[in-house]
Amino acid sequence: MLIITAHLIVYVGYNITKQQQIDLLVNKYMKTLHQIEKEFFNLPKKPFPPLQKQNEFMFPLPPPPIHKKINPEDFEKKLNTYDMSLSKIEIQTLEKEATLLAKELEWKLFEYKGYNYFLRITPFSTLLIKDNTKLEKKTQDIIFLTVLFNILFISFYIFLIRKLKPLLFLKRDIQKFSKGNLDIDTSCKGKDEISEVSNEFNKAITQIRTLTQSRNLFLRNIMHELKTPITKGLLIANMINEDESKKDLEKLFYRLEYLINEFAKIERFTSNNISLEKREYSFADILDQALDILLIDSSEIDINIKTNPKLYVDFEMFSLVIKNLIDNALKHGTSKPLVEVNEKSISISNEGKALEKTLENYNQPFNRKYESSQKGLGLGLYIIKNILDLHDLKLEYTYKDNKNIFTINY
Repeated sequence: MLIITAHLIVYVGYNITKQQQIDLLVNKYMKTLHQIEKEFFNLPKKPFPPLQKQNEFMFPLPPPPIHKKINPEDFEKKLNTYDMSLSKIEIQTLEKEATLLAKELEWKLFEYKGYNYFLRITPFSTLLIKDNTKLEKKTQDIIFLTVLFNILFISFYIFLIRKLKPLLFLKRDIQKFSKGNLDIDTSCKGKDEISEVSNEFNKAITQIRTLTQSRNLFLRNIMHELKTPITKGLLIANMINEDESKKDLEKLFYRLEYLINEFAKIERFTSNNISLEKREYSFADILDQALDILLIDSSEIDINIKTNPKLYVDFEMFSLVIKNLIDNALKHGTSKPLVEVNEKSISISNEGKALEKTLENYNQPFNRKYESSQKGLGLGLYIIKNILDLHDLKLEYTYKDNKNIFTINY
């Protein structure tokens, strides 16, 4: 854009300057001829009229007296005093070979072999004179300056692109980093500001990568160590005779095993290492799965399913959403949770106190204000929000008639 703009400026400036030069030359030639004719014919002194354009009326010079004739040699001498002469080249030759610079009704201006030729046409005569002043090749200078200008601009552009190239690579690496890719290297060998930023960012990525690997190793070790006693406990429970104690132990160990799997899902959420397997499922099946995870019977909640919609969701993940909403209602409500399903929404409500803050404040992980350490880890709403975000859905909260109502619109 800069190069194009510069060319336009040069082109417009050149044309304006060229037109000004043509106007000056034509005025010069017309005044010279007028002065010479005035001296020959003793014309009264009148100011020379300004140069007129083709679409304006031009007053021609008065015709020479009939009884007087101009001697060509004397006219030539007069022209020589103004560094001009009568042209020895015919008009037809100029019309064919010369460059026509400008023309009007009563004159034409040519350029031929480095000289200007001026043709004046009147009803009484046709006169062709030559300007003996050698033309300077200013056009070549302008072309040279334009080429030099282009070289400078292109050189600056290449220099700028090379300097900004690391910034482009850094932008791409930051985009990869934002998507959870930690296997990137943004180090740069340069000594400019962009290189310094790239190197500092690379140091930060290295530290984050180390911390993430340590966290994953820690979580996996904990889950592995916890699964071993849970497995042993299930084996021991199966060896006990059929009674209430056996069922209670099995429930306990199954619950512990579920918590371990839930911790694994939380780890996947926090590391952005999760993908959905979406299919169509009926809400009734999703609700049954949620109740199975909670290890409760449907009699412990109220269900009002006006329609059984087909939801295009990840079955396991969406069941976890419904499970967490019912679990929160059981923990913090003073009445049975009510699950209602309409054509375009799913709502889970319970009687209780209204939330002290907006819903966004409770979407943060480990929010003990809503889920105390005795009742949970404060991760229920955090997990719900992340799963719904992956499904392009949103959780809404309202408080009406002494009820907390959580709604999912689909």
